[in-house]
Amino acid sequence: MKIRYVISLIAAFSLLTGCIREDRSDCTCDVLLSFIYMGDGDDDIFPEKIDQVNMYVYSAADNSLAGEYVFDKDALTAEQGAHLHLFPGNYRIVCWGNMFENTQVEKTYSEAKVAEPVWFKSDSYTGTDPLYFSDVEISVPESLQDVTETCEFESSHIDMYVKLKGFKGAMGQSGEEVAVNVSHTGCPAYTDFFNVPAAEKCEVMPEIMDDPEDEDSYIMQYNVLRFTEDEATSLILTNSADGNEIYTVSIPDFIDRYEVEVDGKQEAAVAIQITLGPVGVEVVEWNIEDVFPGFDKE
Repeated sequence: MKIRYVISLIAAFSLLTGCIREDRSDCTCDVLLSFIYMGDGDDDIFPEKIDQVNMYVYSAADNSLAGEYVFDKDALTAEQGAHLHLFPGNYRIVCWGNMFENTQVEKTYSEAKVAEPVWFKSDSYTGTDPLYFSDVEISVPESLQDVTETCEFESSHIDMYVKLKGFKGAMGQSGEEVAVNVSHTGCPAYTDFFNVPAAEKCEVMPEIMDDPEDEDSYIMQYNVLRFTEDEATSLILTNSADGNEIYTVSIPDFIDRYEVEVDGKQEAAVAIQITLGPVGVEVVEWNIEDVFPGFDKE
């Protein structure tokens, strides 16, 4: 009876751990990860900001990809974290929040990066997803003791809001209606798996939409990878018919003039209103609360 009891315990242990071999070489350990994002405050706002997490688990021994996981909104609502089963060893875990159709990834560790899909095929940029990043290093012990860790997310993007007031239906010198193109130059082309924006730059061509509140205006809302407050980025307005430049806004000058905080701010946003008037163009900070309810630039 006692022998049978011991055998039963061994069998139960094997079922719980998945171990069969005596040297336990096929045993995995429970790794329990929790996700948080504090933004610029004291409360966790992960559920409000992140709808999906793509996770990449790299072995520290050779930087090989040991596992890849996707946690959608339903999974994150059920459990704001992840439960992994990993073999003993050291790992680096990289997480990206909100990696959807406007983001593509290169997973090879030495070349790992995220970018708009167009970066991989030399097409036009329109703006990235509202990306968030987290990474953590863990050690899974030979003892197979549970590992618990927290993945603290940080922002990888800047929200851009642009209003072109008075441009819709504007007439040129020859009496023709002028269609406007907008390009955002000097944006980072990609971000690596340490959340460091690339020195390589790209030109973003955001989608121009009709302003629902102002019939003579256009609006744009798009995301770019993070740039610094003094980085040479610009908004360039051109005539779509002939490509001639209409007006250029220096983003660093705008940031300095209106004391817009970007560096050191998680939920960084730049909101610009460009007004075409009878005597020229005026650039001011745009109060976007009326168009994007719930937005709080503070």
